[in-house]
Amino acid sequence: MAALVLRIKFPPTYPLIYKTLRIDANLTVKEAVIYIAETLNIPKENGIGLFLPDEKRWLEDNTPLSNYDSLQDVEHIEYKSRNGGGAAASSGGNSSSGGSGCCIIM
Repeated sequence: MAALVLRIKFPPTYPLIYKTLRIDANLTVKEAVIYIAETLNIPKENGIGLFLPDEKRWLEDNTPLSNYDSLQDVEHIEYKSRNGGGAAASSGGNSSSGGSGCCIIM
């Protein structure tokens, strides 16, 4: 079993900010989201995904983590809502969620 050690950043509404976890690289992104929620006793929510802020892209739910070579080199990944709700505010002003953030600093 190959494993990834990932530093995960959580939204401001969560009880923790960062957590480093060892995750099976053969899990799909969707399975990894479930694993993270179960391991950290976080309530499961619909629409949660994993986001790579350095690349400004979402990881696809049905793709195994092992397909993303860049995961080994990133500083952190973000565990947040794809819908831009309360769990979104950490994408550094790059809001493609249709204006759900309060402001953009330029």
